[in-house]
Amino acid sequence: MRLVHWLKHHPLVLAACVPALIMAGYYIATKVWPFGNNSIMTVDMGQQYIDYYSYYRQTLFGHPGQFFYALNKALGGDALGIWAYYLMSPFNLILLLFPQNALDLAITVMTLAKYAAAGAAMGLYIKRHGGDWPWVVGFGTAYALSGWALANQLNLMWLDAAVFLPMIALGVDTLITRRRPWPFLGWLTLAIITNYYMAYMTVLFIAGYFGLRLIEARLSLRQSLRACGRFAGAGLLAGGLSAWLLLPTVFQLGQSKGIYTETHIRWTHFDTTPLQQLGKFFAGSFSYGQMPSGQANIFIGSVALIGFLLYFFTKEIRWQEKVYAFLFTAFLAVSLSWSPLDLLWHGMQYPVWYPYRFSFVVCFWMMALAWRALRLRPNGITVPQLLLSLVVFAALDLTVFLRRAQYPYLTINTIWLTIILDALALVGLAMLSDRRPAFAIGVCLLMLVDAGSNAVLTLNQLSYISHSDYHTYTEALRSGIAAAKAHVGDNDRIGKTTLRSKNDPMQVGYLGTDQFTSMMEPAAPKFFGAIGQSAGDGFVAYTDGTVITDALLDLKGFITPRLDAPLNIFLPQVSARPDLFDYNQIAQTTAFTVYENPYAPGLGFVASNRILKTSLMASEPVINQERILAALSGGQTVPDLFTAQPLSPMVVHGGTVSANNVTKKPVAKQTTVTYTFTASTTDPYYLQIGANFTDNLVSLTQNGRSVPIYDTFRDRELLNVTPSAPGKKQTLVFTLSKDSADFGDIRLFSLDMSKTAVQLNALKDQAWQLTNRTDRGLTATATATSKHQVLMTSIPYAAGWRVKVDGQPVKVKKVLGYLMAIPLTKGQHDITMTYTPPYFWPGVLISLLAIALLLLWLRFPPRGKPVAPGRLRSRH
Repeated sequence: MRLVHWLKHHPLVLAACVPALIMAGYYIATKVWPFGNNSIMTVDMGQQYIDYYSYYRQTLFGHPGQFFYALNKALGGDALGIWAYYLMSPFNLILLLFPQNALDLAITVMTLAKYAAAGAAMGLYIKRHGGDWPWVVGFGTAYALSGWALANQLNLMWLDAAVFLPMIALGVDTLITRRRPWPFLGWLTLAIITNYYMAYMTVLFIAGYFGLRLIEARLSLRQSLRACGRFAGAGLLAGGLSAWLLLPTVFQLGQSKGIYTETHIRWTHFDTTPLQQLGKFFAGSFSYGQMPSGQANIFIGSVALIGFLLYFFTKEIRWQEKVYAFLFTAFLAVSLSWSPLDLLWHGMQYPVWYPYRFSFVVCFWMMALAWRALRLRPNGITVPQLLLSLVVFAALDLTVFLRRAQYPYLTINTIWLTIILDALALVGLAMLSDRRPAFAIGVCLLMLVDAGSNAVLTLNQLSYISHSDYHTYTEALRSGIAAAKAHVGDNDRIGKTTLRSKNDPMQVGYLGTDQFTSMMEPAAPKFFGAIGQSAGDGFVAYTDGTVITDALLDLKGFITPRLDAPLNIFLPQVSARPDLFDYNQIAQTTAFTVYENPYAPGLGFVASNRILKTSLMASEPVINQERILAALSGGQTVPDLFTAQPLSPMVVHGGTVSANNVTKKPVAKQTTVTYTFTASTTDPYYLQIGANFTDNLVSLTQNGRSVPIYDTFRDRELLNVTPSAPGKKQTLVFTLSKDSADFGDIRLFSLDMSKTAVQLNALKDQAWQLTNRTDRGLTATATATSKHQVLMTSIPYAAGWRVKVDGQPVKVKKVLGYLMAIPLTKGQHDITMTYTPPYFWPGVLISLLAIALLLLWLRFPPRGKPVAPGRLRSRH
């Protein structure tokens, strides 16, 4: 009984624990590790964020310079933007409490902590607005497990916004009633620093919320103007306090994500309809199909939804307040369908996957209005309100039931469950009584059942990466990379033919080539595509390298899965590289064979300045590789390093051919396209495929052996089909996975290794001598043998680099649209390179000025009497 009594007096503990316990129970029941082999990692959580969390640990445990620059972001790039978007959450400190090999468990704990914090924050909001402990727990749980929160559990960095929003709203209340801007200022600053993207949405919403509270307060004109001044001043000051991070991030957005800002607004376009949105008020209204496109996830449970409806039919609430609330509700509702407003909420960019990311503010708005109405009905809703609610919810339930085919994420059982919960909610709210607190407890329990059932039904519709797949691959990769580093060192890149995540280099901590991030500079995928690698908006992957690109990008180490690797280790193969047998085998681990590339010149080498005038052609990997090597070598003509080789005419089975397009026959079980060739030399052979072969359009075998084709790319690629020995007939069989495929880009090339090796060895002989490398800088010596040379690097050009040659600043050059070259005079030179994010120091200066203004405001606070607490309550 003491515990029960204590919890009644500390309801925020329950508001935090209940949603966390519900989710913990679900994780245990579904055997999430360590209770089984499952995990909560799905889509971007497993393919992107978990690797950033590993990078987070590495940075805080000994590599602070990685806060500014990441040499393993593709070929290298600014890291501050990654931190600002992905890694600034205070909850990330939980990651430091777990060992590296338990990172997925740390993510599970961090997710539970955010559910708990969201429940406590909403619970505090309800408590501050007069809620007793059952309502604190009920609303806290319903908010923490809202449709938006569950749908975005995989976007873990966004959940902080749901935690901070109730606290910012309470800060607005305090700013108006007590003339104290500090809670609002503090929470808003924290929200901006934690994730500027979600904070932008929060700011848009909180301006509307401020208007509602201002109307409720019924201040004089003078008081209202002063409140507006405090609100605007605190908001600007929050931006100033965040400027040290915000200003350089804005610059990086202009170099990356901001490039895709929409300039054409579709004024007449609606993404969805109100009828389609109705399904989102039902439990389990989410599925994998809703991730790339769908409606806003605004499930808040039956009780809160009824309260939201009753807000507009509660006579104790002034009509001015209801009119304002109706207009702002209409604005939010239209935002959930009309393209221009959707664009506004997302910073003038249509979201790629995860539509209506701002709908957490809609959930909060509906729940805030719901509590405003229910608080005025401690003895239950009136008969007219009950009848009105009955009619509205009967119409809602009947509409969705009859149109259930339009809601593929719902089943007949989930629809009936919601109908039953709607009915129970109406009965419970009608029976509320001050004299019978058990009914309020009953309504609270109903809210918990509603929220918990929605969580189970929602998350059951998603698939997840298993713990063993993640763990066995990561540990095997860590071992393979360690073996490669033991021979090639830490200052050269390492390639591989296997890939679980494009952020593997950040997961394990080595210089790689791949990256998947929203902060990707467009120059990176453009360059990767031009040299025949997999690329797209936001990602690059070095999946089909040649001997030339291996050397130019300084892939000195290479690991590839052993044929006899244990079957229990997850090793997804993304490319075949039989030409690796011509490299030097230097080690083996349980899972990998490790090679050293004899042609890799290092991250920098002296080359001809003809590279400064070399341009690349889109989707021409053979021509571009020859051009690059010729320019670096200083040749006046481009040598024919690649030679076109004959392929037999295509032989089609189970399909029809029109020009180069092959179409499946309706009765065919399988459609194949076969080519043959015979190699005359031991040189590498490469098969060019077209960009249309992306998205698993076809699969390929060579003499019955699978030749992997990476699943996403947008340029022509070169697959390595080097035979094990010349003179043996090679049979290439494409199998169509879809109805048709265009084979017009199929070409076969051989690479003249004798000519290529001469040129690559010449570049290697001019490699710089790296004397020191830190996380955001390096020093080296290099010797130019003529006056027409540059120091060519495979480090991407970026505005933040400051380079000195022999102690004197020099202006670096961008080459090939992506990489950095440094002009040199003849002779030996000392090179120093340091990276600082552009506008970082101006941002720091602005933040220091903001701190000074804050201290001044604290020293001379606004005068005047606080608004009486009753002013924010409706008159009876």
